[in-house]
Amino acid sequence: MMSASSGSVAGRGSGKAMHRLRQDEGIFPMTQTNQNDSSTSTELPVLDIDAIRPDLQALAKATVDRTLHQARNTRADPVLGCSSTLATYCMMIPRNDGQALEQVLDIVARHVESLTVIRNGLRFSIDPKHLELLQSNHPVIFAGLQTNYDPAQLGPSYRADALAINQVTGKACLLEFKRQTATIETTKLNGIADNLAIAQAQVCDFLYKQHWRLKIEPQAVNWAIIDCSDQELPPRFRDAGVFGLNSLDDITGASGVAEAYRLFRGFMAAEFRRGEAELMAESQRFISFQSAQAMIEAEVTRARLAVAAEMAQVSAPVHSADADATNTDDPEDHAAKRPLSDHDADHTRRHEATIIPFPLDRRTVRRRFGMFGT
Repeated sequence: MMSASSGSVAGRGSGKAMHRLRQDEGIFPMTQTNQNDSSTSTELPVLDIDAIRPDLQALAKATVDRTLHQARNTRADPVLGCSSTLATYCMMIPRNDGQALEQVLDIVARHVESLTVIRNGLRFSIDPKHLELLQSNHPVIFAGLQTNYDPAQLGPSYRADALAINQVTGKACLLEFKRQTATIETTKLNGIADNLAIAQAQVCDFLYKQHWRLKIEPQAVNWAIIDCSDQELPPRFRDAGVFGLNSLDDITGASGVAEAYRLFRGFMAAEFRRGEAELMAESQRFISFQSAQAMIEAEVTRARLAVAAEMAQVSAPVHSADADATNTDDPEDHAAKRPLSDHDADHTRRHEATIIPFPLDRRTVRRRFGMFGT
């Protein structure tokens, strides 16, 4: 259900310009610290960076430790081998880092009394009819658009990262945090902006239904995409509703929020290097599957040769000359001396191929030593 609102909200500009947080409307001035609509200028409260420093360090360490745990519990990739854990760690750190950026705002809100941050339940339905209305580029119609919030919505939906409410000015802003906006395709960025604009029309009803009948004027609700890379943004990103970290001071109504995010980015970089060093040290102790197979084959061959040599030493007969001289009653010795009969000679001629001749030497005694030969 759509209803008209008397408040004026920025519509789409020429062509690709999207409904976003605008500086020239005085809603969230990006270059000024004044958060009030009145002519009396008031200074923003200053966030105590030293007070939140331990919390930021703990959050960065917990994020990297969780990523390390997830990477180590992942099954090894058959192609990457011993580098699977390190590769998984590098692939999972952006997602966990993005979630940590949202939690930084919770830490800030605990130290700024005038700031309320909502991060749970920010799931808004995306009605294709509203999307068509948004893409029709009719600022007069879209300026008065307000839609009902359905907590049990079905179909396409969008979840915003955070909703920041400045209780002093009575203004709210839907936020979408991005680690580096320059890596996002323009089409995807425009889709995020469209979803934020549709969700913005449901914020007033959302707050009234889900948060103790909290009332926010429709014209006081805006949205912004925050680029956390702290890099200089081209004008085209500004036109698409993307703002840098400095805009967080004006959105939250507290000075030092942008500095807190920069401090957290430094902690995350140090913790990432720590985790990377741990995994690289572990991967150097790993042995590839092919190397392990070669080592096993070499060890088995060495063991076989050692056993064969030991058996050869055990099976070799060793006799002294005195023992051979005194052992004159051996029947084999007498058989060797006894001449062959005609029958034996004829049998021998017919089976010459199977006879193994032995030299007639008294020092050699022919004996049998099991199934492994003599």
